[in-house]
Amino acid sequence: MDSTTIFIVSALIVVLCGVSFILNTALNRNDAAGKLWSLSFIAGIAVAFGYGVAIIGSSNWWGLVVGNVGLVVLSGAFWSGSRLYNSRESLLWTVGAAAAVVAIWTLITAPGGDQWGASSVTWAAMAVFGGFGGSEALRGRLGRNINGRILGMSLWIVAIYTSARVVALVALGHDDPDFSRFFGTGSASIVNMSLIVLGSIAISILRAEKLGNNAVGDFTDGIHSAAGVMTSGAFVQAATDHIERADRWQLGLAVIGADIDNLPEINTAFGRAAGDAAIARFAQTLRNSAPVMALIGHPAAGSFLILVNVSSATEARSITERIQTALVDEPVTDSYRIRLTASFAIADTFDHGYELGVLTSAVTEAIRTLKRGGGNDIAVVSEAV
Repeated sequence: MDSTTIFIVSALIVVLCGVSFILNTALNRNDAAGKLWSLSFIAGIAVAFGYGVAIIGSSNWWGLVVGNVGLVVLSGAFWSGSRLYNSRESLLWTVGAAAAVVAIWTLITAPGGDQWGASSVTWAAMAVFGGFGGSEALRGRLGRNINGRILGMSLWIVAIYTSARVVALVALGHDDPDFSRFFGTGSASIVNMSLIVLGSIAISILRAEKLGNNAVGDFTDGIHSAAGVMTSGAFVQAATDHIERADRWQLGLAVIGADIDNLPEINTAFGRAAGDAAIARFAQTLRNSAPVMALIGHPAAGSFLILVNVSSATEARSITERIQTALVDEPVTDSYRIRLTASFAIADTFDHGYELGVLTSAVTEAIRTLKRGGGNDIAVVSEAV
């Protein structure tokens, strides 16, 4: 098949996958990550439409604007959605900024008949977001799921191929036979189509698993999770305000990360009811043991964040040790004679400054390291990361 035919076939597949995923998202409106992933599929449909219009004739240069911007959003929204799935900030504004740069560049070059003028910038942005998305999908909740890893590897393949395409375009030019053979429209259409197909399958399974396996911490009641502490969004909003005010008065704060050890094993051995009871018990222990005015957030099923006022790093550790001791004093419930352990990490404003994202990233990475070593310990992150 010629490159135009391959493009048309891939465009039809992209549209079918995209429409199916978007309709599914519309039926699950509480899925924030799914909304951003749906944006990827909407962008994929826009790419098919834009480039399809541009193929008809050079006078339809505006189709290149739609297609180029769509490619950037397609790759970037996969990354942003993956960040949300991993309970991190989406940073969607960076995707919008990159798309704006590509749009301006295309508006400068395309009206004069230069259909390839903005290609290197477009593909470079796509490769960067593909690499970011691949890395994000191999960490956190996504990285622990086989379908998340499939999504990550797919994004990495696209990132590597697109990077090579940029180098080939700059080194050889778009008229070179080798470029046309390996990096032309036909080859790129196959790669992009593969990303959409693999992505739609992997993400659909991820969403089905998430909806079918929600733990008690995944449900909300107003600003609280069902476990009785603040949801991730409510915690971020309140904690950001507290940190800004503490910065103004130079008061000490600490973020304590707490993650239940072996929660998946508890679910497997004793059933989901035991896992939910463990989460609820852990949340209650935090509420009873943390300082009265502390903020307690629940970003994921077995993971919690606590923001406390402290006068020193020593005080933050003392609070954490008190929580750890209280945790092992009582079993989960009378029915489940399980005594929980947890991994804790502490990052304070004395070492890390007054930035919530920096503090939470520090404790998240420290807890991940602790868990690889067996967990059930406390890490104090004394150096800014």
